Amino acid sequence: MTALRPGLACLALGLFLVGCVPGRQVAPIRPLPSTRPSPEKLLRQLENRSAAVHSFRAVADMDYTGPRGKAHLKEVVIVERPDRLRIEMMSAFGVALQITSDGNQLYAYHRGEKTFYRGKASIENLARFTRLELDLTEIVDLLVGLPPGRHHLSEVTIEPDEAIGAWRVSALLAGGGTFLLWFDADDLMLTRAQQFDREGNQLYSATYRGYIQVAGVEIPQQIEFEAPLQQAKVTLAYSNVSVNEPLAKNLFRFDPPPGSKQVDLDRAAEVPQR
Repeated sequence: MTALRPGLACLALGLFLVGCVPGRQVAPIRPLPSTRPSPEKLLRQLENRSAAVHSFRAVADMDYTGPRGKAHLKEVVIVERPDRLRIEMMSAFGVALQITSDGNQLYAYHRGEKTFYRGKASIENLARFTRLELDLTEIVDLLVGLPPGRHHLSEVTIEPDEAIGAWRVSALLAGGGTFLLWFDADDLMLTRAQQFDREGNQLYSATYRGYIQVAGVEIPQQIEFEAPLQQAKVTLAYSNVSVNEPLAKNLFRFDPPPGSKQVDLDRAAEVPQR
């Protein structure tokens, strides 16, 4: 029998063994602990973390990919839960776009265009600037590392996901649809969340990485949020994180700067989207 050439021999042997190609390894399956946590315990832990975050401030490197192209921005993110928001999008010359909401009204100022926007804090108005079709409380949850829309869950079950070494919690939403949450098997921290509507369409997928403890609260330093129906993906990488520090109430609204053009978001038929 003719001997196989060295390259073919390695290929054949590779069907059974890993090692012919240096540095390539098959990711091992992580065995999960024999004791399965209750899904109620994992959800309660998540809600306890939610209840512990009252205010949040951080610097974010934000990457966006979507129908309006791509963007990489540095932002200052400040929130007061459940529905107060301030985002300052930075440029080399300072704040390029400032967005705030006091829970009812939305305010935005585009420095380059000297234009001030004001209107209701509706999903439509928020999406003009955040690029995501989420309501105000969902945006705030997303920014502090919590999965949006996780309320009123029923028929909660738990299964092992050994491929990623996590416990997968499944639940039904009150209005129809499904919610999936993955918790790391070692520290039981949330690593992934997905929401589906009643027709089975995926509304979003989110991943959470690099948890650090700030003021006694676990906060993910990296958040990746993808909304397939919107064809949008946002990635946040946080630094300089602070939690539960006092915030001035005037952070979440501001008056039109002198000489600025003013646009009523609720009346404008066409408003440039950022």
